[in-house]
Amino acid sequence: MPDPDEEPHQRCQTPLKSSAYEDARAFIDGLLTRDRPQAALPDTIKLRRVEVLLHRLSDPHQAVRPVLIAGTKGKGSTAAMLASMIHAAGHRVGLYTKPHLVDYRERIRVDDALISPEDLAALVELARPHVEAMAGDPLGLPTYFELSVALAFLHFARSRVDLAIVEVGLGGRLDATNIADPLVSVITPVSYDHMDVLGGTLDQIAREKAGIIRTEGAVVSAPQSPEPRAAIIDVCARHRAQLWLVDEVMRWQALDATLYEQVFELAGPWGDYGRLRLPLVGAHQLTNAATAVAAAEVMAERGVILKDGAIRRGLAAVRWPARVEVVGERPYIVVDVAHNPASLGALRQALETMFAGRRIILVYGMVATHDHRACTSLIAPLADVVIATTPQHVKPLPARTLAEEAARYAAQVEVIDDRRTAVQRALTLAHPDDVVVITGSFFLVGDVRDTLLRELSQQARTRA
Repeated sequence: MPDPDEEPHQRCQTPLKSSAYEDARAFIDGLLTRDRPQAALPDTIKLRRVEVLLHRLSDPHQAVRPVLIAGTKGKGSTAAMLASMIHAAGHRVGLYTKPHLVDYRERIRVDDALISPEDLAALVELARPHVEAMAGDPLGLPTYFELSVALAFLHFARSRVDLAIVEVGLGGRLDATNIADPLVSVITPVSYDHMDVLGGTLDQIAREKAGIIRTEGAVVSAPQSPEPRAAIIDVCARHRAQLWLVDEVMRWQALDATLYEQVFELAGPWGDYGRLRLPLVGAHQLTNAATAVAAAEVMAERGVILKDGAIRRGLAAVRWPARVEVVGERPYIVVDVAHNPASLGALRQALETMFAGRRIILVYGMVATHDHRACTSLIAPLADVVIATTPQHVKPLPARTLAEEAARYAAQVEVIDDRRTAVQRALTLAHPDDVVVITGSFFLVGDVRDTLLRELSQQARTRA
């Protein structure tokens, strides 16, 4: 099963780095374009291939207690919250997420520290001969994503983490991360995405996601629409797995919010947590927080010690950029990596709440593997001006194609292929009270966010 989000692309990289690191990155990126056998192989080949690679590397995944997090939206945020709470409880925690915004090392962290360039280079040198040896194997060459998963487990094992919070890539059943045996399986909200790979119905998609459920395992599910909910309940029943449905066991209510954080109340069968602070905005993040807290409590029932105050401290300390993130004011500048209908729906709801009545200028770019029509129908009607642009990706959706769709909903639509020029155009059009929103793809937001932050910081220093 290919992962359409893992395609050849170029990202701005933080300055550095040793030739060994650059060689390692080149080897990883090279897997995106290496030739593979054309013969049709069974779907299960993917799990077997990563299993062989990990076995060659002494099975590091077996030295780690993982939590797997699958779903359509909210996986990364939920993973970041859970890792932060478990770290606040005094545990050494690995966190694996994808894709990255700017630097590949963001994918692999221990206690919120990115893997060092030296460690990544050393692990790639260890894995390289095994990857090359598999090129002649009937299973074929490991993919970019499979090697990334193997590197993460290697780093976690060598770092002697107590737990690893692992974001599943595409689907679940055949995803490379599913080689691990989870302490808890978490499923965030399931909706339509990657239907060409996962299936055309919510039932089919949910069952692929539910492939991370184990016999007699522990499962935490975020609130779901009826079809995915029924599928998850059915899979749990078939596997005799214990299921916690977050909307049944947890209660939460928003109390206060700014452009940068929100305060809410949360309670459940494990206790009343009172007022909690979360430095992420949007109602969807409260759902993610309730799901992460339920997962932490279920982990505690399975022997993971949660110290007093760990949930409160962990949520308050979480950092997860480019999720309805306000990076500037006058005009307001919002960056968000929403790239499927569910995520863009959540972004729209947040914008309507945070910036009601304000003029919105949308910088919008997507990759061709996502449903741009459904996404555009959700976000473009909110915008007074849409500037369609092209993400830096091997399969970008042409800006003109996106603009044609946006013109069905917005009165003013412009096409500017260059991403940074598109952002500068939006800032030129914006008045001090307007909102510039940059969204549609990781491969757009990750590219321009770093540049924007540097420019805004320089402007602040100049004014000072």
